[in-house]
Amino acid sequence: MADNDHSLEPTNATEAVAFNPFDDDEDELTALVNELDSLREKTSAAARFDPFADDEDDETGLDTAAVYAIAADQSEDVNDRSRREALSTFRSRRGTTRAGRMVADGMVQLPFVPITDPQAALITPGPNVEPPTLKPGDMVAAQYEVLGVIAHGGMGWIYIANDRNVSGRWVVLKGMIPGGNPRDLGTAVAEREFLADITHPEIVKIYNFIDDARVPGGFIVMEFVGGPSLLDRRRAQPDNVLPVDVAIAYILEILPALEYLHSRGVVYNDLKPDNIIVTEDQVKLIDLGAVSGIGAFGYIYGTKGYQAPEVSTEGPSVASDIYTIGRTLAALVCRLPVVDGQLAPGLPSPFEEPLFRKHLSLYRLLIRATHSNPARRFRDVHELRTQLYGVLREILAVRDGKQFPAQHSLFSPQRTTFGTKHQVFRTDQLIDGIERTVRITPPEVVAALPVPLIDRTDSGFTMLTGSSYTEPSEALETMRQALNSGEYTDSVELPLGIVRTLLDLGFVAEAHSWVGSLAERLELDWRYQWLAGVTSLLLDRFIDAQDHFNNVLSILPGEAAPKLALAAVDELLLQQAGVDGQAHLAPEVTQAVAELGGSLTDLPPEFLAKLESNWSHITADPMALRFHSMRLYRLVWVTNPTTVSAAFGLSRQLMAEGHSELAIAALDRVSQNSRHHRMAKLTSILQLISGDLTESRIRRAARRLEEIPTNEPRLLQIRVAVLNAGLQWLRSHDLSAAASPNDLFDYPFTQRGLRTGLSETLRLLARSAPFPRHRYALVDMANAVRPTTWF
Repeated sequence: MADNDHSLEPTNATEAVAFNPFDDDEDELTALVNELDSLREKTSAAARFDPFADDEDDETGLDTAAVYAIAADQSEDVNDRSRREALSTFRSRRGTTRAGRMVADGMVQLPFVPITDPQAALITPGPNVEPPTLKPGDMVAAQYEVLGVIAHGGMGWIYIANDRNVSGRWVVLKGMIPGGNPRDLGTAVAEREFLADITHPEIVKIYNFIDDARVPGGFIVMEFVGGPSLLDRRRAQPDNVLPVDVAIAYILEILPALEYLHSRGVVYNDLKPDNIIVTEDQVKLIDLGAVSGIGAFGYIYGTKGYQAPEVSTEGPSVASDIYTIGRTLAALVCRLPVVDGQLAPGLPSPFEEPLFRKHLSLYRLLIRATHSNPARRFRDVHELRTQLYGVLREILAVRDGKQFPAQHSLFSPQRTTFGTKHQVFRTDQLIDGIERTVRITPPEVVAALPVPLIDRTDSGFTMLTGSSYTEPSEALETMRQALNSGEYTDSVELPLGIVRTLLDLGFVAEAHSWVGSLAERLELDWRYQWLAGVTSLLLDRFIDAQDHFNNVLSILPGEAAPKLALAAVDELLLQQAGVDGQAHLAPEVTQAVAELGGSLTDLPPEFLAKLESNWSHITADPMALRFHSMRLYRLVWVTNPTTVSAAFGLSRQLMAEGHSELAIAALDRVSQNSRHHRMAKLTSILQLISGDLTESRIRRAARRLEEIPTNEPRLLQIRVAVLNAGLQWLRSHDLSAAASPNDLFDYPFTQRGLRTGLSETLRLLARSAPFPRHRYALVDMANAVRPTTWF
């Protein structure tokens, strides 16, 4: 075999495979022919008769050759019929309603939208608009028969036509230059080259460019996308806004198309609800007439109210497209103010818009996307999409009680917990005499907070990941050498890695100095702001920490980490001022913030007037600190039930406000599968016997404690606390016995019975005391409380 012999290789050629769905119809004819063959053979053997010799019929009366010819003709008819039926079925099922599809990582189901009939899409030109140049029936390029007009835009009338050369396909004809202005002809011609090369499943297809003497600049021939726009979908809603989760899902669906354009060096320029079409289970961008190169100058087309303000002075950019995304999402979910028929700049504040009060993260995302300074917007579509996923998770958790994994987070999970053991561990004072506090501390907060994930695109990524398993001192030396080499001068992660390593070594002051040296270069980087907040927190500079973590939240509104950090800092500020145990909110406000009996949308106007219009966290007002701390703890806890630090934090704030039942309800939501479930239950027991005591609360605490396994180390300590609460309640109300005759921990609920229980439990507890002096103290306490001493 020759070296170039490829006869054994697959040809990969397309071949036809015979398939006939009407085989059953041909079986009878084939059987008849076979029977005739058998008869012919019998006759030939008996009389040597040739049935075709004189074209005579055999005894069946059929000419076999004719039968074969008939079979061949019928086979051809069957093929034609098969093709006709397949085409008929294909066309008849166009627009058939199907189930909606799950998008946004399975968080939202978008509805199926039937295709719009081209005839139904036609409109009648109004009297105050210049009439269309083309009329129904006109031909364009001897190929496209005009059906009528479907819209009027900046480029003039938009026509729908029938493509006579491609099976009657419906197409859209749109002018290349606005109003046929000849000065824009050169720009229009230049744009053709990259418009023709745009291919993306979520962008309307461009089929052709047509020069027509009737329309200067000619036409773009585009795919007809039969379906309503998001503007139409919004207008069809009862309150004229889309459900917020559906609107976000539509935006998430269209972001890959914009990201594709940006990767090709062009920007869309004119994103708005009108230009996003929903058809069947697809979402598509239409109207590419405003697409231009990044940084292009000349006439840049867009829509007032959606177009970024700097386009006229700085030209189009990725940042200007980000602005239009934010404006489009805002227009879909809330009613923006309109001035002179156009959307006014800016967004309504949470004070004015209930939706933003309920979903403040959405408000922060829109604020950043539409910031007047392009440098403070999201850097690209990917960064925006990551935060939009996080905001959507929060919205579904708050509104529907549904939790989804944080698949796009820029932070690690919470490493440990803070504030979860203080109240229970405080009872250890019984056996060791060491006084404990229920307050949280900065070091335990920092140890528990999530940490930023390393940016994979950073030049120092490989070095940092390689040194993550070395000793901190060795890693510090490696990073120092790398920075001195000059190879990583553009790296952001390396200098920040030095700060993290210094913190790990305990050199907080040195880490703070390093952070200060990076301020000018990295002020807008969220990683810098996060580490600045951490170092300030460890130095007890809570106001500075609040400012830095608030900056992180403004940059990353969809992340839980800055919310948890801010909630803790606000609580620390209350502790620092010595007002953490006081109530600062009205009862209705507390219930609304906890959303266990109210909603943030129902906050009293007089309370809202006391907050800053954008609900900023930069405050030292105890009322605002308690409000934001409680709100953020709850938001983090509802979105991710594994972040139990937030559950305990919410419970502490509710207890301080005097809402013990709400505090207990918050802890009761800790999952039984969580390793913190028992600690939550023990804490709720202590909360039941705090504050105003009642017989019911004391008995509830006892029942809860009886459900705790006997191997719990602090079981006897908590039992002492419950028995003592019962005794104190009886004494404070001058009662000898409770109203109910039922026992409390197998002891009569009387002063004598509870004293007996306290005495016996204290003696049991004395056996586990670590030092003799505490053992003697517990025995003395048991002797002091026993009934014999009192009666």
